[in-house]
Amino acid sequence: MKILLVKTSSLGDIIHAFPTLRYLRGKFPEAQIDWVAERPFAELVAAHPDINTVFKVDTKAWRKRWFLPSSWREFKAFRNLVQQTTYDVLFDLQGNTKSGLISYFASAKTKVGLGPESYSERPNAWFTDLRFDPPRQGNVRLESLYLAQSYFKDTQTFSDHGVVLNLTVQQSEALQKVLSDPLLAKGPFIMVCPGSAWPNKQMSYQALERLLHHLRGHLHCRFVLIWGNQEERKIAESLHTSLPQASLILDRLPLPALQNLMARMQLVISMDSLPLHLAGTTSVPTFSIFGSSSSAKYRPEGRRHHSIQGACPYGRTFDRRCPILRTCPTGACIRSLTGDEVFEAIKQFYQ
Repeated sequence: MKILLVKTSSLGDIIHAFPTLRYLRGKFPEAQIDWVAERPFAELVAAHPDINTVFKVDTKAWRKRWFLPSSWREFKAFRNLVQQTTYDVLFDLQGNTKSGLISYFASAKTKVGLGPESYSERPNAWFTDLRFDPPRQGNVRLESLYLAQSYFKDTQTFSDHGVVLNLTVQQSEALQKVLSDPLLAKGPFIMVCPGSAWPNKQMSYQALERLLHHLRGHLHCRFVLIWGNQEERKIAESLHTSLPQASLILDRLPLPALQNLMARMQLVISMDSLPLHLAGTTSVPTFSIFGSSSSAKYRPEGRRHHSIQGACPYGRTFDRRCPILRTCPTGACIRSLTGDEVFEAIKQFYQ
């Protein structure tokens, strides 16, 4: 069996498709399973132990400099690579025009994609032979999985128990440097991911600080604080100042190394963000805090993962994300959550 997955971006969406990769490898242990991803995200996909080959595309650069011969050479090199193998089945997990065009240039006996209720851009349907519409209810990770199971007429429930990503020598050295910190010998440890790409997905600093003090007093734990940008780093530094003997701020790690570190934690606490989705690929329990996005849709799947959902004071409801996620002036759905409320919710699941 030769299988090609087309899921080019973004990082979170790629991670959401990892259970599909685990499912396919479990069903076809000897299969050749390849993946098409944008160049900045290829490192993460290549680290997955179930992948054979990652084909890198650089569509943004190609579009910006389409008039340069170098862009056409790069595109032709990519096209030649994906046409070297005739795949038994191609799964377009992206559902837009870009992924449709990539699917068109690849050689596959059958091309499977999203149906009219699910694809994000209608031209995508021009490039697939079979289309399926995942149920609108349920977790986002099950949508890609639904395509694969529908194609293979498999109705059994699939449980993803996590994976440990492979590390390069440099990534392993970066991880070992973190693990050599004396504080990490004193556990138990909770990783805290205080930020998110959108401010309206972050609980207030005051509530987060109070939550960590509650957890410190109740569990006698220590905290590993991570950040993705300078604003998040400021939050992590303030939390470290508040808990100087019980916290460690990490420098940024390559994502495969961060995922391996997460697997060593007792718990990961996060907003709806990339670190949450990365933690969901491991066997570590997670607790996530949601407001303007749906916890039922986006929290990691499985019994080890729990969450709290802030209520919208304006009565808005949504299946995926609040329609005014980016423009709401208050973000009250998540910022009204108190540290006490979140602590009691965590205690309920992790006594």
